Amino acid sequence: MAAKSRPNVLFVVLDTARAQTVLRGLDTGLAPTMSRIAAEGTTFTDATTTAPWTLPSHAAMFTGEYTSNHGVNAGNISFAPDTSPLAMQLTEDGYRTAGISGNVWISPEFGFDAGFERFSMSWDLFWDAPDLSSVISDRNTTADGQSLLEIFRGQSARGLVKGAATAGFAKFLAARKDDGAKHATSRTIKWLDRHGTDDQPFFYFLNYIEPHLPYEPPGEYIEEYLPDGVSRESLDDLNQDPWEYIAGDESMSDRDFETLNGLYRAEIAYLDSQLERLYESLADLGILDETAVVLVGDHGENIGEHGLMDHQYCLYETLTHVPLLIRYPEEFAAGETVSGPVEVRDLYPTVRELAGLPTTDGESGSTNSLLPDDGAPSTREHAISEYLVPQPALDTLRESVSSFDPSAERFDRALRAIKTDRWKLIESPNHVELYDLQADPDERRDLSGDRQAVSDRLQRTLRDEVGELSRGSADDEKISEQNRERLENLGYLQ
Repeated sequence: MAAKSRPNVLFVVLDTARAQTVLRGLDTGLAPTMSRIAAEGTTFTDATTTAPWTLPSHAAMFTGEYTSNHGVNAGNISFAPDTSPLAMQLTEDGYRTAGISGNVWISPEFGFDAGFERFSMSWDLFWDAPDLSSVISDRNTTADGQSLLEIFRGQSARGLVKGAATAGFAKFLAARKDDGAKHATSRTIKWLDRHGTDDQPFFYFLNYIEPHLPYEPPGEYIEEYLPDGVSRESLDDLNQDPWEYIAGDESMSDRDFETLNGLYRAEIAYLDSQLERLYESLADLGILDETAVVLVGDHGENIGEHGLMDHQYCLYETLTHVPLLIRYPEEFAAGETVSGPVEVRDLYPTVRELAGLPTTDGESGSTNSLLPDDGAPSTREHAISEYLVPQPALDTLRESVSSFDPSAERFDRALRAIKTDRWKLIESPNHVELYDLQADPDERRDLSGDRQAVSDRLQRTLRDEVGELSRGSADDEKISEQNRERLENLGYLQ
């Protein structure tokens, strides 16, 4: 087999993976496959997501743009960028492109299949089955006879058989063992066996929904990570509804959050076992060194920190600091650690440069490729995150719970943040917080009143980079009843 003229790219998103757990796990044995990838590649220890939840963060990675540029958020849920998304550019430039997503937001229904030759969901059995993303959540099907009839209308007999098989698999089998990682990995390995050694390079995107709430790792992983004295039977009484907790309906103890942390780590450990299968398949095919392997979190998670669960309503490091590992021996040094700020949207120019695509004038997306320049990857002076529309909206949250603590009204605002190698400023319309991350990495002591000059400088930089802070608005009319039920199952909307 002749070496390809351009590298393959395996782009893996670890949905809801927060840096503090994953990066620590590289040294503790939690994630041995990720540790191996880190040892053979480069670890970016200060990577920041441009948004704290799935939809806008994936849009940033596929366009290189901030949320205020690409416009995809809770008020505009369709991915229809003004510029060609990454997969489309690669397809047009001769790459074979395919993707599997475990998160229903990243689906054909919301436009994220744009440019891919093949795109599928983790519960699908076939690449060319009818798209069921509008009636299937990450864990089960919400389909009824009428909704399936609408999808299957006009299908060939072959399409009907494949669609029926996929619907049955999604309803009865897909969530029996995990959230889809094993099935998605098996399908990916099969695809690599068929196409991985072709002369044509590939771009393969994979979103693993693990470790998204609710945390339900396979049983063999649970007991290893549960705190001492916590039984598997007691997990039935453990609250995993973030909205009940945030609204004040459900109280949680430190022990509860310790248990949730254990389940979260168990999810990471299980996901690492699937990455091992994937990684070994590249090695067995002899294409590991000609494949750029990218592992990145799209956002983090609050597990009791700052009085929050899930990944909404804040821009603290628990949500914005994500793991990022890249292995490609031709460009990235083995075992190197890069500590300067980078953003997940920098993966857009990185992949484009790997593929040999030229930089065009006037691009609104990032041009800060992470490929080493003069021996080291390029970092930033600062990294920016935006949260323009609360999700779920506070009115929706209020209606979804049996009682609502008025103090939760504080979450009804837009946010944005800027981070340097030392300082982190979080800005809302009527409030500013400032943290010294070197002295206070958990962001517990607000120094905005003590370091006014630093706050002013960072606010000016924010305005220069992304303009004035402007809140978007959630438009419920854009969300169909079918979509609403599906989002409720995923936990984004109540």
